[in-house]
Order: sequence, then structure tokens, then C-alpha cells
Amino acid sequence: MTASTNRDGTGHVTEHVTGHVTGHVTGHVRRTECRCMSRHTVTESRKSGGIGIFAPMKKGLVWHYWSRVLFVYMGLLVASVNGQNCSYVLQSPNGTIESPGYPYGYPNYANCTWVILAAEHTRIQLVFQGFALEEDFDLLSVYDGPTSPGNLRTRLTGFQLPSPIVSTGPRLTLWLLSDYAVSGQGFKAVYEGSVPESRFMKVP
Repeated sequence: MTASTNRDGTGHVTEHVTGHVTGHVTGHVRRTECRCMSRHTVTESRKSGGIGIFAPMKKGLVWHYWSRVLFVYMGLLVASVNGQNCSYVLQSPNGTIESPGYPYGYPNYANCTWVILAAEHTRIQLVFQGFALEEDFDLLSVYDGPTSPGNLRTRLTGFQLPSPIVSTGPRLTLWLLSDYAVSGQGFKAVYEGSVPESRFMKVP
């Protein structure tokens, strides 16, 4: 009986056994080796920080998530700072007032005031030519004088063109506030600040 052993590139070992058993018999016996990982090895791999490539993949996904969260947060912060403050004092006899970005939309977190000052013993007439604010969330408050609760003339929102407004004195204040989300086109108004009080006096 003779035996020969061959090993191929896949890690298998083949033995060829040739002999005589109660006659002339030729046979081939194939024995295959395998490489196995014990339960102990898998447990140690888990303890050492993950199995294969999944540990770095998991860390990469977590970093990607938090980087996106940080990016969105910084974007909102910059938008709020950029759109938050604007203030104007208007002393010309007449002029035009427009919300920032009109008619393409005002920014989120807008906080803008317009103070119209006229001469003594005159009134200010305000006429809207366009008006579109997110209803109930973005507001334009009009004060007959400084911005104090007792001077609040009207609070405007929505998409309906407001009626003309006439002040009772030489000062009129507009205050625009918007929230963090949806915005409209904004508003446009013209004012005349040199209207004499006698023009609005009732004739008995």
C-alpha cells in the first residue's frame, strides 16, 4: 500500500491511498482541513472593541450624526443673529417702508422696528401696498407713539391688506417679529408724515 499527499491553494489536503485488499482495489480517501474560531476567541474579540470592521463603522456613523446636528444648530444660530436686529428712524416728510427681503421673504427670527417721526402738530398716515405674514406666528405691531402696551394701535398678521392707519400724534412705530420657521413675502407701506392735525378734525 502506498500513500501520497497533495495540498492545494484552498487549504485542502488530499491523500491518495493505493493498496490490495482481498484483491486488487484502488481507492481514494479525501481528508479536508478547516480553520475554526472557538467561542473563547469570539468572546475575546468582542471584549477588545468589536468584531471586525463594525467597531470603526459604528464610531464613524456616530460622528457623522453629531456633526450634522452641530451643522444645523450653527446654521440656525447664524440665521437668528443675522435676521434678528434691524432698526430704522425715519424723519423724512414721506417715504416707503419695506420688510427685509421684500417681496422675496423676510428672514426667520426677524426683530425689526421702524420709528416715523414727524413735525409737531402733525400726524402720520400709513398706507399698505403689500402684506403677507405667516398667520398667527409672524406679527407686525403698530404703536401710536413709543412701543408701550398702552400705545398699541393694532397687531397685523396674515395675508389681507390692512386698512390705512393715521396716528394721533407726530410719532408712529412699527415692530416686526417673526418665528423660526415659515415666512411670507413681507410688507410694503408708504407714509406721509407732514399731515396737519386740522386735516383730520371733524367739522361740527
